[in-house]
Amino acid sequence: MNDDIEKSETSLAREIFGPLGGIVEIGAVANSDNKLPLNRVSVGNFANRNENDLNRILHITRTVGSFHESTMTLVDELGWHTDHEVTAPSLLLWSGGIEKYSPDIETPDAVRRMLGAGGDLQLVRLIHALVGAAVASKQPATLASELIAEAIQRACTVAGIRESGADRTAFRMWRVAHLPAVLMPSSGSSEAVRTGYRSLAHAIERLVS
Repeated sequence: MNDDIEKSETSLAREIFGPLGGIVEIGAVANSDNKLPLNRVSVGNFANRNENDLNRILHITRTVGSFHESTMTLVDELGWHTDHEVTAPSLLLWSGGIEKYSPDIETPDAVRRMLGAGGDLQLVRLIHALVGAAVASKQPATLASELIAEAIQRACTVAGIRESGADRTAFRMWRVAHLPAVLMPSSGSSEAVRTGYRSLAHAIERLVS
């Protein structure tokens, strides 16, 4: 594998592993039900309890992106599945700045808002990264859509989003937040890329409806 291909694959993988790490942190805090101070939330314990879902999402990631085993070791380097301190500023970043940076971001209401916005935002980013990886690796839409739909469902569970139809809501947010920037003629995307994204969007929609 030449350097250009390796760099491209690593970049695609990081775009998936980043929001997935945010989902794990958000889920760990949401699972604590705001009863514990943030510095007492155990990400490691939460990841262990959700090991089946996380391992399946990682397997799906490797499949849709056709990633090499060495690329998947980035997860261990990032370390978001191991114990580390979760802070209010990190939740603020995951949530896209939904709160003003101040001592008040540690209040229960602020944390609740950051968890809600952060879960939505990171799910949408995860979907976009998975679809992008599938298109880049030229995966058949039928196979990739089934795997991505499953990953969305499992990621919703990990993030602590248990409302009925959460996977469809996440898909619809992705569709309006990211898809036009790829599909519109002004995007500069190649016809092959537009076709790939459009086919996956149609197929995933049918699965989460």
